[in-house]
Amino acid sequence: MIKIIAIILLAPLLAGCASRGPASIAGGECKIFEAPKYEVRGKAAYDQDWIDSTVEGGVGGCRWKRPQPRPAGLNENGLIDVTKPPTAKRKSLVRRIRDRVMPAKEWPAVAPPIAPAPAVMPPPAPPPRPPRSAIERLLEPRDDD
Repeated sequence: MIKIIAIILLAPLLAGCASRGPASIAGGECKIFEAPKYEVRGKAAYDQDWIDSTVEGGVGGCRWKRPQPRPAGLNENGLIDVTKPPTAKRKSLVRRIRDRVMPAKEWPAVAPPIAPAPAVMPPPAPPPRPPRSAIERLLEPRDDD
């Protein structure tokens, strides 16, 4: 009888373990990372291992589609190669007319500022030593005596 009462009392507590509980991100953890569109290549083996584990975790846990094969146009920077260089932006009609009628002002060249000489003074000379007595010279001989 006591066992049945204990089970009845523990049932509501254990029933809470069956739910997923609150997620850290609204809608689940799978929204943290974005699935890659194409295969991703790391330069070092460590980088490639991390990329592979992240993609496989997303495919298995978040039901991502596997990345498509890497297109031939992707270079090592991850940017698509462009055959022609970008065109320079053309100046407006008003700007082109103004540049022809009123040429740009030429400002006089400014000389760089002259740095002041460093104010480094030599250290002061040490004061002269007082003369030593004959006994001091005998007890403590020095080279300068």
